[in-house]
Amino acid sequence: MSSRTLLVASVLAVTASLVPLPASAHTGQWQRVGTGITEGVSGLAVLSSRGDHVEALSVIDNKKPGQERVRRIVLDDGRVTAVRPMTWQGETPVDLEAVAGVPHRPGEYVAVTSGSRAFHVRVRRDVVTVVAAFDLPPHDPQDNMESFALRAVGSRLAAVWADRGAGVRTSTLYSAYFSLQDHTFGPVTTVEYDTGAHEETVRHASDIAIRTDGSVLVSSAVDPGDDGPFSSSLREIGRLVPRKDTVGVGLARRPHLLGTFGGRKIEAVTLLRGGDVLLGTDDENDGGWVLRR
Repeated sequence: MSSRTLLVASVLAVTASLVPLPASAHTGQWQRVGTGITEGVSGLAVLSSRGDHVEALSVIDNKKPGQERVRRIVLDDGRVTAVRPMTWQGETPVDLEAVAGVPHRPGEYVAVTSGSRAFHVRVRRDVVTVVAAFDLPPHDPQDNMESFALRAVGSRLAAVWADRGAGVRTSTLYSAYFSLQDHTFGPVTTVEYDTGAHEETVRHASDIAIRTDGSVLVSSAVDPGDDGPFSSSLREIGRLVPRKDTVGVGLARRPHLLGTFGGRKIEAVTLLRGGDVLLGTDDENDGGWVLRR
């Protein structure tokens, strides 16, 4: 059985303190990377980063055979200079929603579907090969997973993943130590989180990223349908709390609002060197967009 720590964080946007993200000289505008409902960005992870040149692995929430699952997005000075399809080899995922790089293992990633199917993959050039497929630990059957993050804690890997929540239904953040060798999880800790907004179109957690200092970032989105209008926010909600047998997320009393984004449905957050973040959107009929800031 998982250990459950219940802590409901009602995070009112009007009370959140605004803390700007580090500004890059190359911060730009939103850049289109896909057109139409089959070309959104549901998750991002860094493939390589050298100065102002960034290459990212983008996962797409397509469900039908023959549709794209992964792409390479290339940015220079915050501007998209290339978007290339990649080949997925192995068990075909349905509805990929998140991807995280494996710390200290270049070229290795874990991608997760909304239905909690996970894939340890290895990237070589433009081929993504499944090393192993496995399931996340048992959870509420209503959960719709949209987030997954990994962070090194000493010699161990900490994993944090989340159900997106909706309206009055809070998001549940799950966390545990994770073994890449046998793809198993230790005892799971949970914490409840919401943005303080309870309209049915609110998705409280659309992605998660963890900084090297253990601070936890969560994006949230308003999704009224395939044509929007969308809006999103990004907050630092707390910190990773390592323990002997498990790892938790300690929520801040007043999470820091890092930014709000009108007209965009952020579903992907990944961290870049120097403190910048790369954000990705799945704007449904309006396709996918990215922003470095």
